[in-house]
Amino acid sequence: MFEVIRSKHYWLVLMLIAVIIGIFSFALIGVRNTTKVRQIPVALINQDKGAFSRKVVRQLRHRFRGHDAKIKWVKAKKQGLNNQKYYAVVTIRPGFSQAIAKQNQRVKAQIVAEKLTQLQRTNQLPVAVNQQLIQAQASAQGSVPQAKIKIAINQGMNAQVAQLLTQALPKLSAQLTQQLTQKRQKLLTQNQVQLSASAWRQLSQPISTSVHTDNKIRKNTISGMAPMLLVALAWFSALIASVLLWREHYRRNGSKALTGKAVTSQLLTGIVASVFLASIGYLFVAGCFKLNVPDPFNFIGLMSVSIFVFYLITTCILDWFGLYGWPIVLLVWFFAIGVLSYAPEMLSTFARNGIYNWVPMRFSMQAITNTLYFHAGSATTTSALSILAIFGSVAAILMYGSGYCKRFVLARIK
Repeated sequence: MFEVIRSKHYWLVLMLIAVIIGIFSFALIGVRNTTKVRQIPVALINQDKGAFSRKVVRQLRHRFRGHDAKIKWVKAKKQGLNNQKYYAVVTIRPGFSQAIAKQNQRVKAQIVAEKLTQLQRTNQLPVAVNQQLIQAQASAQGSVPQAKIKIAINQGMNAQVAQLLTQALPKLSAQLTQQLTQKRQKLLTQNQVQLSASAWRQLSQPISTSVHTDNKIRKNTISGMAPMLLVALAWFSALIASVLLWREHYRRNGSKALTGKAVTSQLLTGIVASVFLASIGYLFVAGCFKLNVPDPFNFIGLMSVSIFVFYLITTCILDWFGLYGWPIVLLVWFFAIGVLSYAPEMLSTFARNGIYNWVPMRFSMQAITNTLYFHAGSATTTSALSILAIFGSVAAILMYGSGYCKRFVLARIK
C-alpha cells in the first residue's frame, strides 16, 4: 500500500509539480503583487518663460527627481501623445508669471489702500499722499487675471495610468494655489487687512487648471480593456487552429518529420485560417457585442497578423516538441497575461525587462490599441508590426528546421 509513496519517482513527481506551481504562481500572482507606480513619463512645457513660471518648473523637477518618484518629467516631442512618448502633458500657459505678478500687486494695493484709508478716517493722512490713496484704491478695483495651466491626459495609452494622472496632476496645481493663497493670507493678516468676499475670491484662486483628454477611450470598448481581451481572443484562436491543423498535417504527412512541402502547407493554411478567424472575431465583437471599432478593415488586418504570428509560434513549438510542448505555450500566455494589464512603468524591473519586453502579445496589444484609440495615427503601429514580423519569421524558419533536424536524427538511428 505504501510502495508508491516510498518510491523516489513519486517524490520526484511531487517536486516537479511544486516547481510548476511556483512558476505559474509567479506568473499569475508574483508579477501583479510587485506593481508600483514609478517614473510615469509626463511632458512639462513652459510657454511663459517668466521668472515665476521658471521657479514652478524647478520646484516640480526637484519634487520628482528620485528614482522611485511617481512622475518622470520629460521633454515634449512632436506628436508625442499620438506616438505614446508620454502619458500626459502639463503646459504652463503664456502670461502665467504676469498674472501672478498682477495678483501680488493687487494684494499690495489692498494693503496700501486699507492703511491710507485708516489714516484718512483719523484725519492723519497728509494731503500729499491723497493721490497715492486714489491710485491704490483704483488698483484694488476690478478683476485680476488667473494664471493658467493646461493638462492633457493621454487616455488611450493606458486607462489605469490615465485615471491616476487625472487625479494627481490637478493636485499639483491645487498645492501651488494653496501655497500662494497662504502667503497672501498671512501678508494680509500681518497688515490687519480684511477683504470683501468677492475680492478675496479672486485672490484665493490664483491659478486656473484645465484638464482635457486626448486619444479618448470610447464607449463600448470595455473601459479600456478591449485591446488586452482582443489579444487573448487572438491567442486562443491561434492556439486552437494550430493544434487542429498540426494534427491534420501530421496525419497527411505520414512521418514523424514534416517535409518542407508540409511546413509550407502549414503556413498557407495558417494564413487563410488567420484571416477567416479575424473576420469572424470582428463579426462577433462588433456585430454581436457592439464593440466600438473605428476602422473595421484595419482592425481585421491587425487581428489577422496577430493570429498568424501566434499561430506560427504555437505551431513551431508543436512541430519541435509535439503535445509535450503544450506547457511552454501555456507558460508564455500566463506570463503575458500577468503583465499586459499594467503599464510598463508600473511593473518591477524584472517583470518589465524579463517578461514584458519580450512577450509577443504586448506588440499585438499595442497595434490593436492604436487602431481603437489613436485615431490621428501612431508611428508605434509600424514598429509593433515589424517586431511581430520578426517573431513570425523566426518561428517559420524554426518550423522548417524542425523537419530537417528530425529527418537527420531518424536517418542516423536507421
